[in-house]
Amino acid sequence: MDDLSNKLTIGQFARFNNVSEQTLRYYDQIGLLRPTSFNEKTGYRYYHISQCAQLDLIAHMKSLGISLKEIRQYIQTEDTAWLVERLQAIHSDNAQTLALLQNTQAVIERKLMEYQSRPVLPREGTPYLEVIPSRTIYKYDTHINYYYNEDSISNYEYMLREFKNNILKQDLPSVYFYNVSSIMRQENLLAGNFITTELFVFVSDADRDRFDACETVPAHTFLCMVCSDSSREIDYINRMLEEIRRMDYTVCGDYICEVVSEFLSTREGARDMTLKLQIPVSRG
Repeated sequence: MDDLSNKLTIGQFARFNNVSEQTLRYYDQIGLLRPTSFNEKTGYRYYHISQCAQLDLIAHMKSLGISLKEIRQYIQTEDTAWLVERLQAIHSDNAQTLALLQNTQAVIERKLMEYQSRPVLPREGTPYLEVIPSRTIYKYDTHINYYYNEDSISNYEYMLREFKNNILKQDLPSVYFYNVSSIMRQENLLAGNFITTELFVFVSDADRDRFDACETVPAHTFLCMVCSDSSREIDYINRMLEEIRRMDYTVCGDYICEVVSEFLSTREGARDMTLKLQIPVSRG
């Protein structure tokens, strides 16, 4: 056993450590892990079993994201201060990568939910009441009126550019550039002045502190209507106002046009969106 532990061929050492012979030859070539002895007559290279510890160290440091060149440097210098600094840098980089992956996962989960919920939405153009819990939003005034002219789609794109630029300045997750919705002030709604310059997104509790300002849409009963064609939004708003008058409701807050889903569309210049129009109401 002693002889075997003192002289393991490259094949034996590779099998013993579940690595390839090619890996061991490369480590030898770059001076990272050299055999302890070499037989000139046979050309055999021999490893000592104690070198398993160094091979484990190399594997462990690789798993932490440290390069082979850096591992060789550390083995030669045993500079613990350098290692701590390097691990801190990797930790910081990994945190950013993890945040990006979590952001991507959130977008994918939201898209899946939207595709799955689309078939069960209420009938389009039919008003219905819904009690909606309080919601946290981040709102931004683009100073561009969505209803400025008949080309509301182009107006929306200009508004989105302004909103996106504001999001980017705050270094916020890209998930918050999806399903961007709008608000019309109560006084404009009741006066028939179709003016909407403010866009908003719903904000999770975990991200609330990342925004420069957030506000809460209180829990309330809303008269709602599903709309899959933004060009019909004004017509649908008027239908909702008629329903409010017919049912003797009172408007008690701002109109919300929530983009509940924005599907991937192959049509040039088109956003395949489903809107949920909402007006907070009370009886009498």
